[in-house]
Amino acid sequence: MENSIKEVSKTKKEISVSVPFEEFDKFIQNTTDKLVKEVEIKGFRKGQAPRDLAIKNIRQEEILRQAASAAVNQIYPEIIKESKLEVIGPPEIEILKLAPDNPLEFKAFIFIMPEIGLPDYRKIIKDIKSSEIIITDEEVEQAFKQLEEMKDNIPQEQKDRIKFDDPEELKRVLKQEIRKEKEVMEKGRVRNDILKLISEKCEFEVPEILVSVEKHRMLEDIKRNVSQVLKVSFEDYLKQVKKNEKELEDSLTGEVTERIKRIMILGKIQKTENIEATKEELEKEIQGFLNHPVNAKIKDQIDQKALNAYLKERIEDEKTLQLLEGMIVNN
Repeated sequence: MENSIKEVSKTKKEISVSVPFEEFDKFIQNTTDKLVKEVEIKGFRKGQAPRDLAIKNIRQEEILRQAASAAVNQIYPEIIKESKLEVIGPPEIEILKLAPDNPLEFKAFIFIMPEIGLPDYRKIIKDIKSSEIIITDEEVEQAFKQLEEMKDNIPQEQKDRIKFDDPEELKRVLKQEIRKEKEVMEKGRVRNDILKLISEKCEFEVPEILVSVEKHRMLEDIKRNVSQVLKVSFEDYLKQVKKNEKELEDSLTGEVTERIKRIMILGKIQKTENIEATKEELEKEIQGFLNHPVNAKIKDQIDQKALNAYLKERIEDEKTLQLLEGMIVNN
């Protein structure tokens, strides 16, 4: 077997493969044996007809097609393992030559993770400043007034927990809640600035396949929200934004690319700083997730492997962001 790898882009490779007929013929024979067992011919039990007769009832094209599929499924992973490429997603297979008594020739187009050269992120982010959290009396008064206006529409159980009979205490609680909300917003702003500054100094190509998958996911989210929140059809929504579906999806490219780029940068920093979720941290998150009232009733249906991977990634992302925030404070 002969194969060669050509660079299409920094994140896309083209693998050309030629399988000699002598080697491909093994797949043809195995496929033929398999299909013979499935042939039904009148006068014989399924799979019991003479081999020559059974073969005559199988289309040659089908034998070759299935043999080629089997060959690709075996040979492609071997090439990837040998080349030590970090592949993203399944390959795009193109059969170039498939004919009786001939070698099998095919191409596999693959996407790979790019090399990410991190800039000096400690230096880049050291000048980021956190803003002081300020809550004015006017904000508290406005929140208090809004709550008073909503009073009659608040469920009794919730209303009993709100101290409407003690305005000063209620305003104190409202001030705390406003502070918490502003702290969350400020943390989000700082983290966004951190990743934005690092991303601006970090040049690499984001794999096209990741962008394509995420754009499709976002488009499906838009369709769902348009129907459930805006209560209009997706067709009417497209008229309002003056775009067709493809134009809308294409318009997401910039936002999606930058989002994925930041995720990849965060992952690279995790490796650089040797950040990992501990067994104890992961177990605590898993138990918290499974014991949440929303999940408790369906915990038996939850994919544990997928949950572990998701929570592990979330813990490590949070620890990485906290580390970066600490670099601001410590510089």
